Amino acid sequence: MKQNLILVKLGGSLITDKSRPFTAKEAEILRFAKEIKNALKVYKGKLLIAHGSGSFGHSVAAKYKTQLGIVNDKSTKGFPLVADAAVQINRIVIKNFLKVGLPAVSFSPLSFLVTKNQKVTKYLVDHIKNALNVGLIPVLYGDVIMDTKKGFCIYSGEKTLNFLANSLAGEYKITKIIYVTDTDGVYNAKGNTIPKISPKNFKNFKKSILGSQKTDVTGGMLHKVKESLKIAKELKIPTYIINGNKKENLKRAILGIPKAATRLTNHK
Repeated sequence: MKQNLILVKLGGSLITDKSRPFTAKEAEILRFAKEIKNALKVYKGKLLIAHGSGSFGHSVAAKYKTQLGIVNDKSTKGFPLVADAAVQINRIVIKNFLKVGLPAVSFSPLSFLVTKNQKVTKYLVDHIKNALNVGLIPVLYGDVIMDTKKGFCIYSGEKTLNFLANSLAGEYKITKIIYVTDTDGVYNAKGNTIPKISPKNFKNFKKSILGSQKTDVTGGMLHKVKESLKIAKELKIPTYIINGNKKENLKRAILGIPKAATRLTNHK
């Protein structure tokens, strides 16, 4: 019998101050760690976590246009700086997770993914499976990875989760994906939460779903919605976009169906 697995992505805007480069919100990271810890007292399945780089990686990537690959003579200077920035926020996340006793272990997408024009061509995920099987919590993040067409590219936390969902679905029962953001899900043109988005009604809301207004080289909310609908169509896995600024909301999302959230599903 397959074990249950939940994938969680903590948004960069929640764990960093996007208006101030290299500024982590450590109190919020610690709160999320405690909510996860408390949820695991009830939920007995597996958990895999990813997070964004926020004001760490995005600010540097925007300066060097790292998301475009090698475009000028400064590109290779930017790559290691972005990689280092992404590692810095990951270490802060890991530190706070360990502080509450979570068995969190860092995995860099740079070390196990290779793409061609941003599509994965080579990968190694057995060590992530092994970590899950022995009771560890893999913690991944938006990262720069090697790309055989562009030289390198940025691979977002959302894309990494989608790839892992496809890779792990044969071995685990992935019950849901949770995107923890700073909004009550996805808003319509009137600023109200859209309860459910499917491939059927997506075109009705696409114009009102805007990318992040802050520095975000991976596409903001529209990117999250597109990635979620893709995984819903391919694997029938629902995604919930919730507001992480509301205390206990992440815990509720892990243990049940959250309120004031958008559910992205393949169902009409």
